[in-house]
Amino acid sequence: MHNFIVVKVCIGLFMAAITLSYVKADQSSREFQPLRIIDVGAMDWDSSWAGLNGTSQGKLLYSGGGSMMLLVSFNPGWDAVNKTRHYHDFHEWGYVLEGDFLIYDFVSPEQLMGTKYTMRAGTWMSRPPFSIHGNRPDAMLQQQVTPPSVQLVFAEGGKNYSLDPENKWYSDDWKQIQEWTHPLYQNSALPESMEWEDSRDLPGAKIKLLSNDIAGGFKARIVYLPPGWSYSGGPAKSYYKKARRFIYMLSGDLTIGSDAPGTATRTIRKDFFVEQAPMSLWQWIDGPSTQAGSMWLEVTYAEGTRFGNGPIEPLRFIP
Repeated sequence: MHNFIVVKVCIGLFMAAITLSYVKADQSSREFQPLRIIDVGAMDWDSSWAGLNGTSQGKLLYSGGGSMMLLVSFNPGWDAVNKTRHYHDFHEWGYVLEGDFLIYDFVSPEQLMGTKYTMRAGTWMSRPPFSIHGNRPDAMLQQQVTPPSVQLVFAEGGKNYSLDPENKWYSDDWKQIQEWTHPLYQNSALPESMEWEDSRDLPGAKIKLLSNDIAGGFKARIVYLPPGWSYSGGPAKSYYKKARRFIYMLSGDLTIGSDAPGTATRTIRKDFFVEQAPMSLWQWIDGPSTQAGSMWLEVTYAEGTRFGNGPIEPLRFIP
């Protein structure tokens, strides 16, 4: 999808029957790691994460195990480094926060024009390996008529292969591939496309399930808490031993427990990013967790940050 990454280098619905894992109440807190919380809005833009002629810029939110997550701003007139049809041998996903982004998808190397998809604000995209896509050199001018597009982009480490014999990433390896894959697009912003559903693990909350790949160990969802929402789902402290969860705040405010010395709680707001690494505690507070309401994108990997390590382990609780 976003080729500048090559240059520089879910939590979905919990199943109806959730198996709860508990630890002893006297388990040492020293075993747990703090959440990593970033005020993304306070970060400077980095022009090294850029398309041609500085037409995009980024903020690195996560890097580990060969994978990385970026917040990227594509300016009007954005020009891609690799515009031609290509595919990856790794999984990637993206979520559009602002503006539109045009992408062409192809079902076969024999297809030259492809199908244009306009990723609007609220669009979720999950692209498996061996999915042909590109921006098409003859169509890049269409990018100039769109407003700036701001997106979350996540890519596993791997190789990029072009289908253009004149491209430096071209390889004859594509001739050996027997089956091409296709991306999942979800427009979560429009009610006629995706409606809110009751959350099963957060009573009183609403969710929109974006991806739920059990064997792949990958889940994504949007969570909404109404104003004044309080947690009532049992033990308030939870963690994973191997899984990793990412949260990006889309709107509102959310107050959670804090492990910082002398600080009982931490309030995060729009454009805050939270990484819950293995053995990091998520703590709901007593009383309302949000005043104005809260909405966030939530993505979980079973182990590491690579598709295919599933299933995701049950969430563990401290009573």
